[in-house]
Amino acid sequence: MKKYFFTIIFIFTFSSNAFCFSNFIENTDYFVEFHEKSSEMAAILHIKFVSVAPEAEGAEKIVKEQLKKYGNILTANKKNVTTLKKGVKYKNIIGSAWYVNDADPENLTKINFKKDLGAYVWLGKTNTIVSFPNYMSFLKKEKEKKNLKNKNIRNQQQINIESVTNA
Repeated sequence: MKKYFFTIIFIFTFSSNAFCFSNFIENTDYFVEFHEKSSEMAAILHIKFVSVAPEAEGAEKIVKEQLKKYGNILTANKKNVTTLKKGVKYKNIIGSAWYVNDADPENLTKINFKKDLGAYVWLGKTNTIVSFPNYMSFLKKEKEKKNLKNKNIRNQQQINIESVTNA
């Protein structure tokens, strides 16, 4: 009878612990560090897990939730758009997850969500969350659009100069 009772208690304890570890609590199981150096640079969001190293899916979910939260804060405060002489600059947030080792708190371990994927990015221009490789592709496309626009402006100026000199 005692073995039966202890087995039930063990199963109940194990299942309740498994349930509790699947739901991480901010400021208890992890904390958020948000760094915004300048209006022209992307902001950095670090999720640091302290008590338990999460599975990749759990960390990914929390990073995406926090990116959305901080992105909405930037949008509400109208800090996601900066007007510069060169044009409009949108604020992006790069988010990643880290595990803080209790034995050596200075030595952080990066949590990769998938193979070769360690960060997600909230895009201020589209208010969406993309993976870091997709963010790099997005930046390349934006740079190509800007270069093409500048080239078209220079061509138009050249045409205007030629028409004035020929007149």
